Amino acid sequence: MDELVARTVDGVTLRIDRVRAKDPKGVVVCLHAMMTDGRYFGARREGSFAATLAEAGYDVLVADFRGHGRSRPPTAGPDDWSFDDLVELDLPAIVAEATRASSCAPEDLVLLGHSLGGLVATAALGTGRIATPRLLVLPAVSVWLLGAHGPLRRRAIMSVYRASATLLGRAPIRALRAGTADEPKTYVRQLTGWSRAARWTSLRGVDYTQAAQKVDVPCLPFSGAGDWMCTPRDARAFSGHLRCAADVRIVGRAHGDAIDPDHFQLFTCPELRPLWRDIAERMSC
Repeated sequence: MDELVARTVDGVTLRIDRVRAKDPKGVVVCLHAMMTDGRYFGARREGSFAATLAEAGYDVLVADFRGHGRSRPPTAGPDDWSFDDLVELDLPAIVAEATRASSCAPEDLVLLGHSLGGLVATAALGTGRIATPRLLVLPAVSVWLLGAHGPLRRRAIMSVYRASATLLGRAPIRALRAGTADEPKTYVRQLTGWSRAARWTSLRGVDYTQAAQKVDVPCLPFSGAGDWMCTPRDARAFSGHLRCAADVRIVGRAHGDAIDPDHFQLFTCPELRPLWRDIAERMSC
């Protein structure tokens, strides 16, 4: 494993772990979910998801978005940023460093965006912020567009999330033991604003849902049967906006898998190693 550094045009340093394959046949860039960082992909662990892809012949690059993991500063609270900053600044810098370090073109990459990472990748592709990769893998990707009559539990979660960030200048994720990274006020207000308005937009009014319909890269979506944050129904609704998406692969006992995984068990549970190998195989097709 070695470490790479990407620098955004606004001066933020982003950290990337790289796991090298012995005889690489491709490059996969893994993008993490919100309220955490890329450690759960396991770039520094044997037998992990990242290690499994490397064994299958892929160089694996695990990036941390700004304010997450080792990509600090900035720090949520004293510093602030938006979802759009991840789309317009962070991911272009990550892709540029991935292609430089791997001596490949952007169209040779596989982008694997989990949850938030998938939203960032889709928005960046739809708005032309990054070049089209070879493949987009979208595990547990959805956006809660609830409106005034959405499920009460989800509306309550969004309200508490927004109120805490407004009061404290950040959502205190670490203090609540809900994750490893606090999220900043502007990001949280943007995210919860989508839920309230039932529209996925940039702060300047760009409609990311419409932009997603322009994405013409092959997409492989999948979702855990035990995931309440992105249910199979949520994943199908999101992938329905992508014209080149395959059918959503539901991961669960009813489909021959060892467990019904939640949002993160997709990548942390060794019992799902057959799934990880299947993902690697499908990336080769």
